[in-house]
Amino acid sequence: MKKDRITLGVDVSKKTLDICHWGTHDFIKIENNSSGFKQLAKWMRGKGFVSSQVFFIMEYTGGYEYRFLQYCESKGLSYTRKSGLEIKKSMGMVRGKSDKQDSFRIAQYGEEKAYMLEPSGKLNSAIFDLKQLISFRKRLVRAMAGYKASSSERKAMYG
Repeated sequence: MKKDRITLGVDVSKKTLDICHWGTHDFIKIENNSSGFKQLAKWMRGKGFVSSQVFFIMEYTGGYEYRFLQYCESKGLSYTRKSGLEIKKSMGMVRGKSDKQDSFRIAQYGEEKAYMLEPSGKLNSAIFDLKQLISFRKRLVRAMAGYKASSSERKAMYG
C-alpha cells in the first residue's frame, strides 16, 4: 500500500467534475475545462495536497474525461481509470445516487484498492482518435438503420 498517496475520486460528467478526498471528505465541484482545472490546482494547494502525491481515480466515461486526462498529463499528475461496473460491484448495495456520493465512492474504492492500483500510462492520441471515430461511426450506422426502417414503414403505410 502506498501511504504517501493522496487518493482523489473523480466523478466525470460532460460539463463538470466532482472530486472528493476519501479520508477528509473534502469535496470540490469544478467545470470540466481549463478554468475549472485552475480552480482545482488552487483547491489542492489550499488543502496542502502535494501534486507528486496526488492520485486521481475515475470511471471510463467514453471520452468526457479526455480534457481532464490531458490536464493531468501536462501537470505530471497520476491517474487511473476503472470501469464503472468494477467500482459498483466492489461497493455492494448502496443507497442514494448523486455526483458527490459517486465521487466519494470512487475515492473509497481507490483507498481500498490502493495496493493494486497503478497509474495509467500516457495517452496515445492516435489510438484515442481512432476510438472516437469508431464510436462516432457506430452512432451513425445506428441512426441510418433507424432512418431506413422509418422510411420503409412510411412506404408501406402510404404507398
